Amino acid sequence: MILRATHIEMTSNNDPNPHRLTKDLLAPLQRSMQAAADPDTKAWFEAYLRHAIEYRGIKTPVITRILSAWYQNHQIHALPAVRQLALATALIQQPLAEDKLAGIILIQKYLLRSAAPGAILEVAESLFEGGAFYDWSTTDWFCVRVLGPLVKKGGAATRIAGWKTSAILWQRRAAIVPFRAVKQDPAYDPLVQSTIATLVKEKARFIQTGVGWYLSDLSKVRPAVAAQIVEMHLDDLSTEVIRRHTKHLPRHLDYRSAKKTRA
Repeated sequence: MILRATHIEMTSNNDPNPHRLTKDLLAPLQRSMQAAADPDTKAWFEAYLRHAIEYRGIKTPVITRILSAWYQNHQIHALPAVRQLALATALIQQPLAEDKLAGIILIQKYLLRSAAPGAILEVAESLFEGGAFYDWSTTDWFCVRVLGPLVKKGGAATRIAGWKTSAILWQRRAAIVPFRAVKQDPAYDPLVQSTIATLVKEKARFIQTGVGWYLSDLSKVRPAVAAQIVEMHLDDLSTEVIRRHTKHLPRHLDYRSAKKTRA
């Protein structure tokens, strides 16, 4: 993954040392974020995520303000989209949660319209392969802020759904969560239902709850379709998914009772 990201970076500018250029550009952003860090916020986030990832201690609106100021003050907007995408990639590769979120917001705010969808998906795949995503929160930020809009824009759905067979758990979760963005559109139903049919065979909690999150959202807008999926896969859906993610469906209590009986 590092080699692929380096290739993107080196082919997008004439600087003989693109790694140094990236480091120099990111340094003021990281200093500004660290200056805004709050120890109590850090402790709360890390406890909530059960220490799956380390935080600086900054809330999302503050990250967004710091990123926007950096983007303007350092004329990041003047760089080609491929260079900006390389900067976002470098941020998401960082170990701290806020740096990752800053990279995700950079793509969301500035690159979804200017960068080629295929280039963003290539970066996404390289980030998953390289281990940049290793907790549910950061994975879901990326799904909601980047992958969901790409699905809605068109042309990315089949490639993203294809991640359902990835060897990487978080990439498999990302095969379903972005489809929350198009839950109202029946045109996606065959692809989504095929994806769920594969994922639901897994017992891994974060795969199950990824499916559950989609079903919960779907049940609020098209309950009959959600109920059909739940009933088709009742044996494979976890007890947690039935308890937490089918509560908007008319037969929620029946599903819970059936799950207990079959346990």
